[in-house]
Amino acid sequence: MLSSPNAAVAAVLDIENLRAVVPDEAPASHQACDVLVVGGGIGGVAAAEALIRQGLRVILTEPTHSIGGQFTTQLVPVPDESHHIELEPGTSTGAYRRLRAEVRAHYAAQPGVLPAAATNIGGCWVSRVSGTPDVWERLLRARLSRAEAVLMRHQMRSAETVGDTFRHADFVDLDSGRLVRIAAKFLLDATEDGSALELAGLPTTLGQESQADYGEPNAPPDAHPEWVQSFTYCFAVRWAAGGDPLGIVPRPDEYETFRAMGEYTLDYLYSHPPRTVSYSVLGKAAGSGGPFWTYRRLLAADSRGGASPVGDVALINWRGNDFRDEVYLGKSVEEQIRILKRGKAFAQGFLHWLQTECPRDEGQGFGYPEMQLVTGSDFSGIGADGFARHPYVRESRRLRAQFPLTALHLTTSATGDGRWGAEFVDSVGCAFYPMDIHPAKGEPHLLAHALPYHLPLGAFLTRAGAVNVLPAAKNFGASRLALASARMHPTEWLVGEVAGMLAAFCLREGFSDPLAVRQTPQLLREFQAKLRGAGIPLHWSEILPPLE
Repeated sequence: MLSSPNAAVAAVLDIENLRAVVPDEAPASHQACDVLVVGGGIGGVAAAEALIRQGLRVILTEPTHSIGGQFTTQLVPVPDESHHIELEPGTSTGAYRRLRAEVRAHYAAQPGVLPAAATNIGGCWVSRVSGTPDVWERLLRARLSRAEAVLMRHQMRSAETVGDTFRHADFVDLDSGRLVRIAAKFLLDATEDGSALELAGLPTTLGQESQADYGEPNAPPDAHPEWVQSFTYCFAVRWAAGGDPLGIVPRPDEYETFRAMGEYTLDYLYSHPPRTVSYSVLGKAAGSGGPFWTYRRLLAADSRGGASPVGDVALINWRGNDFRDEVYLGKSVEEQIRILKRGKAFAQGFLHWLQTECPRDEGQGFGYPEMQLVTGSDFSGIGADGFARHPYVRESRRLRAQFPLTALHLTTSATGDGRWGAEFVDSVGCAFYPMDIHPAKGEPHLLAHALPYHLPLGAFLTRAGAVNVLPAAKNFGASRLALASARMHPTEWLVGEVAGMLAAFCLREGFSDPLAVRQTPQLLREFQAKLRGAGIPLHWSEILPPLE
């Protein structure tokens, strides 16, 4: 019998409120289900929905007040996608593409919205669809209506395994301190940091591998376990004519230190080819994709015929609120709280800089007081202080898997025409996005090209430990560079849905070790047929038309 490390820890992290919660050591209440999904982010919702479709009893836990992860509590409701997402069949999954269609239908039904604007209500240029976090959450919650239970504000504390089998996990109710024990036949880790894998005793890795580990050309000569991508406290701002001086956020205590880091700027560094682009706030600067203001705009006034940005709501997710100075993963609860608070203060400092010191486009004066902070009373996912309830987490612990995905699989063509990357007999889906590293302290920025690529089933299967524990988010078996592509919204959904369908398939077939699916050709074909039946293309040849 194995109890997870730190099972007797005195406190757990309440990441939403940045505090430690000491659990009540009274006997835990007990619940049971077929599959326990830990984490209510993108992968967790996708996994739970897939399991519910199969008629299984699902309990989903989430440490915040909202489900949806990147779409909601992390305040990135403008998804990072490739243009292939608009194809049918397209990348990711049918369920994910239906979600996008539902968001567009919601805005198309709103009074006064111009028909052409509903597909991208923010008119943003980083994505092809946008919307506010409350809309995404309402649509996601509808997909969980038949779950056995959705336990909000619950943080996993420990897990117990017997031999190579997970038995149950203990959770702390972050509001009451009460303990809840949940027994399940499978555990799916859809956390933002891969902590459930670690608590269940599975082998994981974190940080940057060396070039010798996988032969990846963009990897450094030496390993850097301390390199973990920066996290970001996103915030939303509304464009108000003239700007209210009372809406200027105060300077944080470390403002001078933060500003000296050189990140409070509209300059953006690109690595391939190396160049710096100086963005304008409302105009389109040379070499840019568009204005800084419309980059991730959530709502555009001109979607209803407006002639100015007054009334616009824009998401700010920029180098100026990427906090790279410290890494909070793997630290004590007290250290995590300190570092996360610094990260939020860093974001506050960037907003203060935008409002008071940012050079104005016209070259006369400084500061855009027109950018007024949107508060939690306007949209779910935003805290009372106006910042995201949860940091945007780009990098998680990664499973040490039977067959990890690497950058070579994303860049070495499987076809003579270079249309897509390596192909796998055990492919379970298709993905596409550049390898985008938001660097840690001392690490160079990297935005590297990738081909459309495939996900192997072997990346979901552990090398050791409990076999009935699966990754269901940006924590599957992969190198750091490969996950820098696969961490995006549609691929996290794909991973969650595949994990949910894999657990359901194993339970239906009557075995607990999913390795049998990969090792048994007949079972693999049957599982892949299930995926295709659910609207998940397995090969890029099913998506891209043949060359003439």
